[in-house]
Amino acid sequence: MAKSTLYFIIIFTLAGCVGGIGFAKKEKIIGNYYLIAGDIEEDMCISFHEEKDGSIYGTIINATVFAVGFNNKYIIAKQHPRIFPQPCDKNVTNYFILPIKKEMDWKTKNGLIGPLSIQQFNQTKKELDIPDSVKFTMVIESLK
Repeated sequence: MAKSTLYFIIIFTLAGCVGGIGFAKKEKIIGNYYLIAGDIEEDMCISFHEEKDGSIYGTIINATVFAVGFNNKYIIAKQHPRIFPQPCDKNVTNYFILPIKKEMDWKTKNGLIGPLSIQQFNQTKKELDIPDSVKFTMVIESLK
């Protein structure tokens, strides 16, 4: 019994660390999807959050996301990969396509596609019939 109580306290404490208080940046993309940076801008990721989750924002696309675009069906994103504590690798750009849904399926991350090369990204956009009007409109210049 004491062991399970200890586990609960540890999990509760860790969950509180990813709460909405104290983000370096928090910006809504669309629906329940957010651009979130924990301590510094290089932490920028795409997260999913529902009111019922309290202060928890679950990461969908890891750091360092530096550009996002969307319509009512998809979010597109550019990312320079980052493995903490190293800085992001600006020599590499990964592309992602995320289907927008009201609920999150964490097993598949709602069918997240990526990381993709620019050629794979453009081909997949065509296959999914994502119009050219969906552009990277949210760009963080300092992370580019």
